[in-house]
Amino acid sequence: MSARLRLRWLIIAGFCVSTAGAALVLYLRIPGVVRGRLEGRVPAADVEATVDAVRLNTLLAAALGLVLAWILASWLTGTLAAALARLRAELLRLGREPTASAPAPQGFRELEPVAAAATRVAVELAQRAQHAARERDDLALLLDSVTDGILQLGAGGRIVRVNPAARRLLGLPADAEGKPIGSLVRHVELREMLTEALAGGASEPTEISLDSRRVLVIARGIPAAYEGAATTEAQRGAVAVFVDLTEVRRLETVRRDFVANVSHELKTPLTSICGYAETLLADDVPAETQRNFLETIARNAARLQRIVDDLLDLSRIESGGWRPMLVPLDAAAAAYDAWAPFVERASTQSVRFDVAADGVRVLADADALRQVFSNLFDNALRYTPAGGRIEVRAVPAPPADQDAPLVLASDAAAPHQAGESARVAIEVRDTGAGIPSDALPRIFERFYRVDPARSRAEGGTGLGLSIVKHLVERMGGDVTAESALGKGTTIRFTLPAAPVPAPAGGADGDAAATTPAAAAGNPTPTGGG
Repeated sequence: MSARLRLRWLIIAGFCVSTAGAALVLYLRIPGVVRGRLEGRVPAADVEATVDAVRLNTLLAAALGLVLAWILASWLTGTLAAALARLRAELLRLGREPTASAPAPQGFRELEPVAAAATRVAVELAQRAQHAARERDDLALLLDSVTDGILQLGAGGRIVRVNPAARRLLGLPADAEGKPIGSLVRHVELREMLTEALAGGASEPTEISLDSRRVLVIARGIPAAYEGAATTEAQRGAVAVFVDLTEVRRLETVRRDFVANVSHELKTPLTSICGYAETLLADDVPAETQRNFLETIARNAARLQRIVDDLLDLSRIESGGWRPMLVPLDAAAAAYDAWAPFVERASTQSVRFDVAADGVRVLADADALRQVFSNLFDNALRYTPAGGRIEVRAVPAPPADQDAPLVLASDAAAPHQAGESARVAIEVRDTGAGIPSDALPRIFERFYRVDPARSRAEGGTGLGLSIVKHLVERMGGDVTAESALGKGTTIRFTLPAAPVPAPAGGADGDAAATTPAAAAGNPTPTGGG
């Protein structure tokens, strides 16, 4: 290298730096000055030291910057990861609990749109969950409320759902869900129907007997979950509907028996009337015989009239066409009033009549109570032998939870103060032939007779006790019967007790109280049985 080699290649703001040997020459170019020069010398070692220091500082600054950048990046990454983790946890919780609150913003502007979208999803999921819950509750309420039994079977014939009606009809336990139906149902025909339905078949509605009930069973297979899915047994199920027809069949039997009984009851007197009338028209019958025939025709015509009247009474009562007008009545006075038409008949049969009901008052319809007593007296006289006795007792009814014997009102230490819920028990007891125990449950049925031949011979229609039962129930009471062969019969019915003591007018006051009911055009069924 030449001793005077000069390098002029760094020019900064008009300065020119060159090196010559071991010295650093600094030139300053001043505009407008020709050949002007400012020259200074700096040792090269100092320059190299300064450059090394600058280089070192630069490296340290770069290293520090990298460290700071790494720390900042780590913090930002950790914070973002934590925010994303919280958002993920909120979304997972939202999936488990659709009704939970929506995710809150996570502090990052970039995540706010995600949080807003999650909020919308949370609201929609909550609404759908509430809607699904309402539908599920409504469906459960509907299934539990219907009177028909519903049974759903899943894979392998296991019970998925069963409502209370089906549980009752099939006798299933409370924990039947999840158990195979074959282990709980032993009815062979029913099991075959359910098996066929599980296999995809559809059996015809079939009526079967389950214990003492008649049940219509409709079983259908449940199709695959979606169209085109494989119809394997694992994907199939079945649903069965059980309709209890027991009451329907009973009513059909009652209707058939009623039609048959009415036909028979009407046919018997009509046959007599027609036969005697044809005889009178066709033959020359003596006057005395004609009179006997005419009396027979008159008796059978009266019997027909009673049957028709009783049927009309029953129809009005059962259809709600008759409404009782409840007024305070003296039980003893009502019994004596109803007995008046039977006095001569009882005297002929030497039957004694007693009433033990002093001071007992009831709330009842006057005409209806008279008919109740009349029907009971007519039955009692029909089966009470000569020298027998018919007794009426009216007393405050004992509490329902006590089986205390009846006590006559005349034996009570103090007069009974009746409240709104107080009741009176009235008994009509006779010393007649009695009723067999197996016939007692049926004596209030229409046209039922313990002794049909005797009842028809004496003019009974078989409707008297049925009318008594309906009248008493419409007046808010109930009626029962007790009897033993050879020991007589007791018909006991209850009525609401009158809320106030009897007025001084006694029976006359009762008669006046019932007059507005008759004037109001509320006809009470009348007839006998």
